[in-house]
Amino acid sequence: MNRRSTFLLALGLAIVALAPTDTAGALPIGSVPEIAPQSQRVVMFTDSVGLGAEYALPRAFPADWDVHVDGRPAQMVAQLEQNFVRPRLATNPDWFGDHVIIAAAYNAPYWDWPRLDREIDSLINLLTASGVKHVYWVTLREVDQRYVSASGWRQIQPYAWYFPTVNEHLEAALERHPNLTLVDWRAAANQPGLTYDAIHLNPTGAALYSSLISQAVNAASTRVDDHSTTKVHVPGGEGAAAAAVNLTTTDPRTAGFLAVHPCQGAVPTVSMHNYGRAEIAAHSGIVPLDANGDFCVTTRAATNLIVDVTGVFPEDAGFGAVAPTRWLDTRSLPGGQLVPARTTLELNLRNVRRRAGFVGDPAAVAVVATAVGATAPGFLRVTTCGSDSETSNVNYLDAAPSPNLVIVEPDADGRICVYTLAAAHVIVDLFGVFDADSEVVAGTAQRLFDSRDDGAPVAAGSVTVIDVAAAGIDPAPSGVVVNLTAIDALAAGFVTAYPCADGRPTASNVNVTSGRVVANAAIIAPDDAGTICVFSLSSTHLIVDLVGSIGAPFEGRAPVRVLDTRG
Repeated sequence: MNRRSTFLLALGLAIVALAPTDTAGALPIGSVPEIAPQSQRVVMFTDSVGLGAEYALPRAFPADWDVHVDGRPAQMVAQLEQNFVRPRLATNPDWFGDHVIIAAAYNAPYWDWPRLDREIDSLINLLTASGVKHVYWVTLREVDQRYVSASGWRQIQPYAWYFPTVNEHLEAALERHPNLTLVDWRAAANQPGLTYDAIHLNPTGAALYSSLISQAVNAASTRVDDHSTTKVHVPGGEGAAAAAVNLTTTDPRTAGFLAVHPCQGAVPTVSMHNYGRAEIAAHSGIVPLDANGDFCVTTRAATNLIVDVTGVFPEDAGFGAVAPTRWLDTRSLPGGQLVPARTTLELNLRNVRRRAGFVGDPAAVAVVATAVGATAPGFLRVTTCGSDSETSNVNYLDAAPSPNLVIVEPDADGRICVYTLAAAHVIVDLFGVFDADSEVVAGTAQRLFDSRDDGAPVAAGSVTVIDVAAAGIDPAPSGVVVNLTAIDALAAGFVTAYPCADGRPTASNVNVTSGRVVANAAIIAPDDAGTICVFSLSSTHLIVDLVGSIGAPFEGRAPVRVLDTRG
């Protein structure tokens, strides 16, 4: 039975009553329509804006879901709770399952912002106490004059000024309520053709509005929870020291990070992956494995989690995994000032050796370098001190944390250097060391490919073949460390690097955002011909830098997906 809404259900029963008296398949007299399971019940409480999606919202969900919409124009949050939510909990408890959407606060107490916080908290606490797993709040459209009619712009002036402030209070509520997800209508609505006036939905806007809600519900259903730990098994990783992985997060509830660590013992205070609310982010790393080939991932904020593996580091083959150890964090230095633009920092192994628990002078180190708090777009360059390399390792656009994996050789004095183009804080975490017999080459980076040289981006769906052997690496390595950079993509997509002979896997290395610069490292095993292939889903400028190569300590594989919570 299609459970679109109470109205449609009533209408359907009326039609049955007027139909010819063919009783085949008819409901017995006195029977009750089947109720969808908890996980397939959605109800939205809303003011006039969300009411514009009253008929579009049920169509955005499968037919076997129960979807209800209730509310009234010009309702403040407290009124919505008192006049609609509480009565429905008492009279229609079967409406309530795992998912409740709130689309309100266009009518807000702008003269008393703490009151709005109390109203938000009261409503979410009520729903949580009633057994609702996920509460979704649709952010307000921040009206842009370019995208609305002149009359709509005039009508909205008395109150549109406070919409951004409401959204700020909704963002703040994410920290107070771990079951709260924001549906970002603010971002999606920044375009023309969605409303009759400035905020009230036309059919196009109602369809998009409903689609965003449906996507948020689907994503929240498969996310791992805030502060949860997920065990990941690496096939064939039994007895190996570590694995080369690519971690991807999708649809995170709010900004957060991942800590990757052995499953035994305490969770470290070191992260190797950062993400913002609602974004797709991917970062590579080297993670220690236990004897069973397992490692653990602990999340700061709820997110869908994807893990791809490109190879393992056998025990006693020249690579030593260390407990993730913070080597540098300029935020904790006296004064806490940003590192000035165009500054080079020197890091010495003697300052981290004891804490990381290794001895001797490694031939190379595996670190994750992170820029945070940047005042302008720029990059970090992590190199052997004295190197003349001109390639970058970490690209950042703003203050959001931007990490990347780097394998680098210390100089004769045990130092590595980090250069920042713009003022930013710099964090460097140590994840492993390579000994002198490891056949690691991680000196000056080489640019293997840059589509900007020919002026044209790579085409959507194209494969770029990179001849690693032609870069002068001899003998052929077990793995190469490449930095992949996508610039000014025409659409969202992803980039995947893999041994050409193995064919493209169901894995990815870089998640591409339209119009942005996105970079990520990857450790890839070239095929027998010494080539790797780079697939791009969308049209983008593509840069491939050879950062280093690894010999015996690495057993490369065709990339394989070992975890995807979305499935």
